[in-house]
Amino acid sequence: MAELEVRVVSERREGLLVELGRVVTEYGHVLIRQRLAQDAQGACLTLLLRGPDDRQLALEEALGTHPRVLSFESSRPQFAASEIAATVSAHVAAANPTPAVEAAQSPSPARAPAHETATLTAGADVARVERMLPNLARDYPRIFPWLINLEYAVADEARDASLYLAGRRTGTWVYKRDFALGAKLGMTDALRRIAVPALRGLVTVEHHDNQLHVRGCPLCQPGGASGGRFFCGFIEGLLAESVEPRTVFVRETSCHSSGASMCVFDISH
Repeated sequence: MAELEVRVVSERREGLLVELGRVVTEYGHVLIRQRLAQDAQGACLTLLLRGPDDRQLALEEALGTHPRVLSFESSRPQFAASEIAATVSAHVAAANPTPAVEAAQSPSPARAPAHETATLTAGADVARVERMLPNLARDYPRIFPWLINLEYAVADEARDASLYLAGRRTGTWVYKRDFALGAKLGMTDALRRIAVPALRGLVTVEHHDNQLHVRGCPLCQPGGASGGRFFCGFIEGLLAESVEPRTVFVRETSCHSSGASMCVFDISH
């Protein structure tokens, strides 16, 4: 169970808490406290909720698109912190078998070193990513305008980490929405049956062995900064719970922004 704070603005306050409370209950959450105040646009209602973390994105989408809601913001710092810790711990455990082995062997080309993953996740502008997630869920798969806006909105040093976190969270949401009822798969089948269909809703993609080739990525324009970190996180989020063991590492080895004909992502356990 995780906490979620939402802030909505509506034209009028009458019946607002009751109507939104029905939505909250429908998605398995409970109201901890609320605050209702006047706003320039009407009424501003702030709710602190608690419920299953795997239903929070759906709840945010339902609240954000409710006909009485003019604007919507959300934050869940506890959930974000716990997810980041879990993600980092999984990568650290998988990528560091023993100090002796690590000293003797370098990581395989497709495997992101644990310290790199930890740095990427810890450096994200978590609050801004959290506020954007309901918009990604609402407009999916037309999400690239939001991601491009995220690139410009965050500090330069937080850009890659924020894209990665947004990708990881979005990939996990897409997996739970579209693929979670399936059995555990081997990596090849997971790429073919989950990653490729999911990515085809966003970009043109081809599957070659343990690689995914993305053509014409909207986040990777020639001469610009690479947006590949979003896809690294997205693919990891898609596949982490579909394969055994539940550790997936994605590394971009070629990028359209650097002059390559396509973006290439290597995937490994």
